[in-house]
Amino acid sequence: MEDNENLLVHYMGQGGVMEGQIPGFRFRREQMNLAEYVLQAFTDETFLVAEAGTGVGKTFAYLLPAVLWSTDQKEKVVMSTRTKALQQQIVDRDLPDLARILDRRFMWAEAKGRDNFLCWNKYMNILAGRKNLNEGEQRFVESILQWAEKTRTGDRKELHIASDLLMYWPLVAADRMSCQKERCHYRDKCFRLKMLKRMEKADLIIVNHSLLLSDLMVDNSILPSYEYLIVDEVHTFLKESFDKLSLRFSLYELMDSYKMLYQRDGKTQRGYLLKLQNRFSQIGLLINEVKQIIDTTVKLTSTFFRGISQGISYGENYNYSHIIKPVDRGQAWYTEAIAIYVDWQYSMHLLILKLKNIEEELGDAEESLEIQNFCSSLQELSDVAYYLMEEKLEKEDQIQWLEYERGKAVCLCASAINSGEVMNEQLYKKLKSAVMVSATLAVDDSFDNFISRSGLMEYQRDGRILTLLEDSPFNYRDQASLVVVQDLPDPADQRFSKASNDTLLRIINQTRGKTMILFTARRQLEEASSYLRDKTKLMGVELLTQYENGEFAVLMEAFKANEHAVLMGLETFWEGIDLKGEQLTCLVIVKIPFRSPSDPFCSAWDKYYRFHGKSSFEHFMLPDAAVRFKQGVGRLIRSENDHGAVVVLDTRLVKKRYGKTLMRSIPIHNVQVIDSENIEETISPWL
Repeated sequence: MEDNENLLVHYMGQGGVMEGQIPGFRFRREQMNLAEYVLQAFTDETFLVAEAGTGVGKTFAYLLPAVLWSTDQKEKVVMSTRTKALQQQIVDRDLPDLARILDRRFMWAEAKGRDNFLCWNKYMNILAGRKNLNEGEQRFVESILQWAEKTRTGDRKELHIASDLLMYWPLVAADRMSCQKERCHYRDKCFRLKMLKRMEKADLIIVNHSLLLSDLMVDNSILPSYEYLIVDEVHTFLKESFDKLSLRFSLYELMDSYKMLYQRDGKTQRGYLLKLQNRFSQIGLLINEVKQIIDTTVKLTSTFFRGISQGISYGENYNYSHIIKPVDRGQAWYTEAIAIYVDWQYSMHLLILKLKNIEEELGDAEESLEIQNFCSSLQELSDVAYYLMEEKLEKEDQIQWLEYERGKAVCLCASAINSGEVMNEQLYKKLKSAVMVSATLAVDDSFDNFISRSGLMEYQRDGRILTLLEDSPFNYRDQASLVVVQDLPDPADQRFSKASNDTLLRIINQTRGKTMILFTARRQLEEASSYLRDKTKLMGVELLTQYENGEFAVLMEAFKANEHAVLMGLETFWEGIDLKGEQLTCLVIVKIPFRSPSDPFCSAWDKYYRFHGKSSFEHFMLPDAAVRFKQGVGRLIRSENDHGAVVVLDTRLVKKRYGKTLMRSIPIHNVQVIDSENIEETISPWL
């Protein structure tokens, strides 16, 4: 370890190699401290929980020790991050920079889901004319011909074609359903298998949280075995593990599975079974029988979800989650849903049985493997339904909910109420060391809440937890101010919407752009947009509203291109945005980002803490909001030269006792509490 510690100083220290050879790199003591802790965690086989504020340079702080450790000890290190942007930065820029300056060779591989890769079997079948294409599909195939012949990775990120063509990517994408496995004629050219081989040889494997969690769900059959893990942007990891490890019985997934096999639309029929029927006429009667079973199963599926929708009525304008409680299970609609489910399960079993009969009739034909894949997929759906409707009913350690889209039930879900305990069993216990790092993790300078909810308590008791809190090196006192408007109604008051919209108009009138406004609810976002749009247009200000003016990437490009633009968005915009310099000088937070009680993640922790006789507000709602508030505030100051004001319209920040916890969790301590009539003169000096 001593040699590696010296190497950290040699490369990362003041006047070191990285400062001289990597453009923009500068020595920061906070970065060096984090790198030393990462190396210590690997060496001592402990878990590191660390917060590194904006500007610390946490990416190099974990990549350099990871490379040194991996090449020294011949151990793989898996590095997981949430955003594709950071994943690409690491793979395309940071690791190549390290490879260029280090005195040792190392290999890295990027792990991606199979649907990112071109499937040679599907592609060649299309070229051979074995699939009928519509005009759009034909144009897509023509647009990728040259790329497909030249690409070494088969990764769709290499494609630079219009989005209206890229929408046809699933036509050639590798997928589990059509995979021929060992029987594939193009196995030696399979891009996904090449990725798996690269990972076997790699010292570092770069993944995203979604794939890391997917690997856990399939018994670690995607990633090679590893015992050293780095999780960046770990503040989102617990929520993502809750979502990813949930069981989901989805209307859309079911219908898509049926349609791939067979679909009747009036007099038109399509699907894989018709292809079989044309090629293997001897099993025509058996296929007709399967078609009838699919028709029945489709009707039962529709009846099941329609019945649930009628049992619990929601408005048609927005999406909701409904937590299923014991009182719901006594209702007539739930009893009827159970009866329909029983019929559906019988129909599914019959469908799978008949498909297996077809598989037997096909013998060694290539198509038999595809039918086998269909059977496996349908069996998984049947098993999930069994767990949700029978095995996991009313379990104390579980939560069940229904997801609604525009008033219609589309998914039945369930998850463990403490996803941290699940992560401990499925992930942590297989590791020797893990580094968990984020720019926003601590609450009141403490990691206790994160450690408790992440399933790390036993490691803390055993003395296997290291913690490190490194503040941002930026000078927030001179660079930023927190402005709290104190005379608006409480957010629960019906008058809040009108008062906050009036204040937003005054802010925009002063800033004339370079402003981002963060909301916590879509309804309020849309009301504000409706109120402000015509008024801001008269000012010469372009209002960019999420959902109305495009999705994330489109809005970000438009905002950067127009200095007289105001961007308004929801959760997507609270983190991961990096607008340096004059691009953003005013950030407005309309409400403290408490989660909705109907959010299943929130409901799960509420149930968990109530079961243990503790306050869910104290142990979940407030710490969770503090981290999200810190994330939102962190959008403003992204470099040493940034400046600006954060304006909060939620009076609870200064009128409620818990507001102090929220304010202590952010790096801005230059606080001004004002009345709304003074907003213009207060923020003007910071613009």
